[in-house]
Amino acid sequence: MKKKEKMMFFPTSNGAVCMRNGYEALSSIDAGGARKLWSARTKNKIIYWHFPFARGLQFFIFGMLMLFHSLWWSERMSEKKKKKDYLVILSILSGIIGIVFAGVVIGYLPGKLGYFIVGPEGNTLLRNFIIAFFRLILLAIILTMLKSFSVVREFLRFNRACDLVSIYGEDCRGKYKSGLCEPLNFLNYLVFVFFLDIFVVTLIGASYNFFLNFLINLAVLLLSIMLCYEILKLIDLSGCSYIKSLCFVTSFFVTMRPSLTHVETVLTAQTEVLFLTSQKDRNVMENDGKKPFSVVYAEVRNKLQSVDASDADWIIATVLNKNRAEVKLVESVTDKEYRDIMRAVARRANGESVDNIFGYTEFYGLRFDVNKKVLTPRMETEILVEQVLKNIKRKDKVLDVGTGSGAIAVTLAKFSDASVTALDISRQALQVAMGNAKKHNVKVEFIESNLFENLKKRRKFDIIVSNPPYIPTKDLAKLDANVRFCDPKLALDGGEDGLNFYREITDGSVKHLKKNGVLFYEVGRGQASAVKKIMKECGFKEIKVVKDYNKIDRVVYGKL
Repeated sequence: MKKKEKMMFFPTSNGAVCMRNGYEALSSIDAGGARKLWSARTKNKIIYWHFPFARGLQFFIFGMLMLFHSLWWSERMSEKKKKKDYLVILSILSGIIGIVFAGVVIGYLPGKLGYFIVGPEGNTLLRNFIIAFFRLILLAIILTMLKSFSVVREFLRFNRACDLVSIYGEDCRGKYKSGLCEPLNFLNYLVFVFFLDIFVVTLIGASYNFFLNFLINLAVLLLSIMLCYEILKLIDLSGCSYIKSLCFVTSFFVTMRPSLTHVETVLTAQTEVLFLTSQKDRNVMENDGKKPFSVVYAEVRNKLQSVDASDADWIIATVLNKNRAEVKLVESVTDKEYRDIMRAVARRANGESVDNIFGYTEFYGLRFDVNKKVLTPRMETEILVEQVLKNIKRKDKVLDVGTGSGAIAVTLAKFSDASVTALDISRQALQVAMGNAKKHNVKVEFIESNLFENLKKRRKFDIIVSNPPYIPTKDLAKLDANVRFCDPKLALDGGEDGLNFYREITDGSVKHLKKNGVLFYEVGRGQASAVKKIMKECGFKEIKVVKDYNKIDRVVYGKL
C-alpha cells in the first residue's frame, strides 16, 4: 500500500498553498475580498529523509524552494499582475535595498558597540558575545518593524492559519484565536536558524582570509540548519506545552493572530488537494469564472459551524440534485447554484431544519413531504418500522396512532400486504400524510381522531404501532433550535414525565388489539423500562426491547 505524503502548507501575502501527492492548490483573497482558487499537478514530490541531521538539510532546502514557489505562484495568479511593470521593479528594488540596509546595520553597529564596551585589548570572547547579543537585538527589532507593513502582517496571519489547519484540520475554526506556532512551522524554523547562525558565527569571530572565512561561515550555517531541525523536532515530539513555549520568541516574529477568513482560505486549499488526491480524474481548477467547489464547500461548512457542519453535504446535494456520494465529485458551481446554496445555508444557520428548508425528508428509502405542521421522521424510527415489518403477516390489519407525516403508515403499506389505518388529531398533519400516501401510490385509511376517540369501539387490529410524543414538558426548552422551532409542540410534549401517551395508548390498545395482537412503540432515551412496566400492568407479555444505531433502547413491543 502506497504511503501518503504529509500535507504541506506555505503562506503567501494573500492566501496559502497546500500540496501533497503531486498536487498543489493555491487559495487566495483578491482585492475585492472574493476567494480565488487554482490547482495544478506538480513535479515537486516531497522526499522524506529520516536520518538525523541530514533531514534538517532536506527540510531547509525543500522549504525554501516551496516558499519561493508559493510566493511566485501567488503573485503570478493574483490581480497584481495587471499592474505596470515599473511598480513590480520598484518593489523588488525596495526589497533589495532593505536587505542591504539591514545587513549593514546588523553587521556594522554591533561591532562598533562591542569594541566600545570591551575595547580592542579586552577579552575577545566577551567582546564577540556582546557583538552577537546586539546583532540578535537588532535582528529582532528589524523583524518587529517589518510587521508594520500590511503585506507582512497578512503573510504572518496566513502562516498561523496554515499552522492551525495542518494540526487541527476542519476543527481549527474554534482555535484560531489561541496558541503559539508549532516548532516545525517553516518560518519559525527559518528564524531559529538565522538567530543561531548569527550568534555562533559572531561568537567564533573568524578573521582569516576571505575563502577560509567563507568556508567556516558556511559550515556554521549548515550545522545550524541541521541542529535547529533536531532541536525543534524534539520540542515538537515532547508534547509538553512548557517546553513548546520556548518557541515564544521566534513565534512572535513569524505569526500573527489570523481571522476566520484566513483560516477558511487555507481550508479551501486543503479541501481542493484532498479532492484531487482522492479523485484521480478530477480536473485542476483554473478559476475560469465559475465558483470552485472547494471554495463553496469550505464557506458552507464555516457558516454551519454553529448548528451542524455535517448538513453541508445534504444542502449542497439537494440544491445540485445529486446524492451525497456524488457531492464531492463536483468541481464547480454556477452563480445561480451558489446563490441557492447560500440561501439554504442562511436558513439552516438560523436554526431551521434541512427537511423544512426543502420541504421533504428521506425515510426508509422513500421521500416524504414535511412542513412545520408535522414531526419530521427520524432515522431511529426506521428501526421501529423494520421491527413491525418483521412481524407483519399477510393481510394483517395495522393501526398507526399519531401518524403525523404518515411516514410509518405509508412505509408499512408500501412494503407489506397489510391493511393500514392511521390516526391523528391534526387535520393539517393528515393532509400532509394523505399527500405522501398518494405520492407513493399506497392505500391507507386516514381518520381524524384524538387517539382512539373516533375509532369504532369494536374495531380490532393485529398490530398497533406508535411513535408518540415522549419529551418531558420540562425538557422541551433544552431541545435543539431546529426541533423547537420546526416541529410542532403537539408532536413533542409527552407530559410531565414524558409517558402520558404511552399510558393512554397502551390502555386503548387493549380494547382494539386482537388476541395475540402486538403493540409497538418507539421510546425516548431511558424510557424503555418505564414503558415495559406500563405494558405489563395492562396485560402485555413477551415484551422485548430493541436498541438503535447508538446502542440506545429505542423500540419496545409486546404481545397481548
